[in-house]
Amino acid sequence: MSCQGIDEQVVRHEKSIKDLMEQFIRVRIVQGNGIDLSVFQFDYNLTFAAFFMNADKTIYGRFGTRAEYRNAAKNISVEGFKQALEAALELHKGYPDNKAVLAPKTGPAPLKKTPETFPALQRYPSDVNLSRRVEGQCIHCHQIGEAQREIHWYDRKPVPDEVLYPFPMPDVLGLNFSPKHRAKISKITQGSSAEKDGFKRADEILTLAGQPIISITDVQWVLHRANDSDVLTATVSRHGEEIKLNLTLKKGWRKASDISWRTTTYELRLVSLGGMILEDLSNTERKHNNLSDDNMALIVKDLMRRDRRANSQTNAQKAGIQRGDILVGFGERTDRVSESNIIGYVLQEQAEAKSLPVKLNRNGKLLNVNLSLE
Repeated sequence: MSCQGIDEQVVRHEKSIKDLMEQFIRVRIVQGNGIDLSVFQFDYNLTFAAFFMNADKTIYGRFGTRAEYRNAAKNISVEGFKQALEAALELHKGYPDNKAVLAPKTGPAPLKKTPETFPALQRYPSDVNLSRRVEGQCIHCHQIGEAQREIHWYDRKPVPDEVLYPFPMPDVLGLNFSPKHRAKISKITQGSSAEKDGFKRADEILTLAGQPIISITDVQWVLHRANDSDVLTATVSRHGEEIKLNLTLKKGWRKASDISWRTTTYELRLVSLGGMILEDLSNTERKHNNLSDDNMALIVKDLMRRDRRANSQTNAQKAGIQRGDILVGFGERTDRVSESNIIGYVLQEQAEAKSLPVKLNRNGKLLNVNLSLE
């Protein structure tokens, strides 16, 4: 196809989205100050998030997902956004008759009504004064996520799964979605719970737990609100035929989530890892270092230079941990785990601990250090 032909397709595509957008009253929110957290519950680590709502605040659906730090737009697309717009308009046509099935798209009462009422964010105003310098006034979305966690860890209480592992990507269950569709499965992980439950490539999820699905984010919302172990009923379209399937959530499923890419994980590394940035060694790297494939082998890829909370060295630096050290033991854990697993271990199972022993492999020699969590 010629470049001209491609350009014409892009123009037509953009025009169709513009026509769809004209059917909405569009509101852009550029700061977190004063937002109603009883309504705007979403993944606070996103760079773009959209809500499709009725004027009475009934939520038709959400759009915007992310699974990587550098490539923030990998899991979203203009095509997917267009399909979400179309699906939201269809739901609007059926309103208010469908109000009951849309009710679960609104979350439970939040810990705090607005972001600036969290202890960590009380220094911010409820309204941004645009006549003054905005820097220092504006609450960023990721700060809301951090503030939610801080309420728990500052009191040395276990951080709940839904706060530590928010909006889990469906791939933890073996479901991988095409960003160019509403919720169409592009790949099923072999041996996964989704495969065992009968989901197949090219299935499009229409409803999950009774909720209409208009995007991948809607799938994440259902998972975000799900119990630790549950069975979710799904309606899928397979070759034009609607069929019912069950999606099984086994106990601890959410802990397979990778939270290392999240901006909020910066703070978690200071709190639980003393400022270490860890990465699980591959089997090839383990063999090179004479380490087992089954046991812990987390290399210290980097160390944060300063603890901004205390304006001093990080706890990992104080313990003498160096870049390139390989962690082979952390507290009571010696099994093969990811950085995300260790963060969860500290913040959930060792929430009251003031320090933990860490065993290191440094150039083939074993060292034992004590990592302060104060």
